[in-house]
Amino acid sequence: MPIMSASALLRLRERLDITREDIVRRSHVSVATVRNAEKGAKITRRSALQILRAVNSHLRESNQPEVTLDDLDFVL
Repeated sequence: MPIMSASALLRLRERLDITREDIVRRSHVSVATVRNAEKGAKITRRSALQILRAVNSHLRESNQPEVTLDDLDFVL
């Protein structure tokens, strides 16, 4: 998968038709953390990894290739 911009998470969420709350439920981070990640604000590496696991879980369910932290281009 190509490298995405700071709003990669938002675009990926929209492509998968999932909400922030869907990511929150699987990642156990706050809605504010997901929102900050989507805006390109700094988040912790731990939060980034938790969001990544949640996103990849949704991708696997949709039979789509998983992404990496680099693909999501989080600010850590």
